[in-house]
Amino acid sequence: MTQYIYARTSTTDQNVKQQADHLLKKWSNAIVMMEQESGKTIDRPVFNSLCTTVRKGDSILVLSVSRLGRTTTGVLQFIEDMKEKSVAVHVDDLGMIDVTSSTGKLVLTTLAAVAEMQREEILDKQRIGIERAKSEGKYKGKQQSQATVRKCEEALKLINENRLSKEKAAKAAGVGIATLYRYLKQ
Repeated sequence: MTQYIYARTSTTDQNVKQQADHLLKKWSNAIVMMEQESGKTIDRPVFNSLCTTVRKGDSILVLSVSRLGRTTTGVLQFIEDMKEKSVAVHVDDLGMIDVTSSTGKLVLTTLAAVAEMQREEILDKQRIGIERAKSEGKYKGKQQSQATVRKCEEALKLINENRLSKEKAAKAAGVGIATLYRYLKQ
């Protein structure tokens, strides 16, 4: 019977190791599996590896329900799969409750729905902020790097001086044609 810790953050800006270290205080001999991937989908490389690695009698520990994922259906399907394999899934924030048990599944269903709602709220707030910034003329989207700008300028020079097509100039300058078109629109 092996214990696994699954730690996940959505971005590389967040500290996944800190999460794993916290959980190691509870299960010091556990195998730690960490990744920095969005929880919007249950299809994540390390998570998939964990799902295929665990065997009957093993246990998984996560910090919170949201670390498993941010979609109710995905999290519930994962729990059902683990229950069928006789793998216990413990959630630290819930007092180490095994969410594959009937009581745990009730709590999990509610919290998985809350995690999904929180993700949707984050996206809504982000969309509202972007719309406001656009209306104020402050939002310009993702800005091109200086290296990309230089390559686009080089392509533009090739177009003007050598009468190359945009496609050939972009290729010669080492920039994608779509990037060059976006640059030219500005």
